[in-house]
Amino acid sequence: MRPEIPSVFATFAADLVMRVAPAIAPAYHQGTIGMIATMLAIAGEEWDRAASWRVEENRRLRELFRESLPVTHGELREKLEALIETRDDDLRISALTSNNSALRAALIELHVCVESKESAEARRVEVAIWNELRESTERRRLSIAQF
Repeated sequence: MRPEIPSVFATFAADLVMRVAPAIAPAYHQGTIGMIATMLAIAGEEWDRAASWRVEENRRLRELFRESLPVTHGELREKLEALIETRDDDLRISALTSNNSALRAALIELHVCVESKESAEARRVEVAIWNELRESTERRRLSIAQF
């Protein structure tokens, strides 16, 4: 039997909240136990989906860059062309996060570029950027309401 991390973390979190926290004092320590339980619940959820949303987001950013090439030029265009060719071959979270950080930094540069232009094509890319930022927020949203 191999325990699934999300289930194990959810069990630990529930045990901390239901059994451990009520048995200790003062209230400050109970609050600390509650915070640790919440972090376990978040870690369990994120463990299961962390690679998935990063790979999806990186793919979407590369597509957006490809579609944006006609409105870019110079160093930004060269940077976007290079990033379009990158891949998420290493599925460790740290590697995917590093790729995502590079892509998101370029997204900021692209956003600045299109905001400075008046063309309809620039407006189309700007709308695509805002749509991706909205979708990115949804991808990262935790099921725990307060986070």
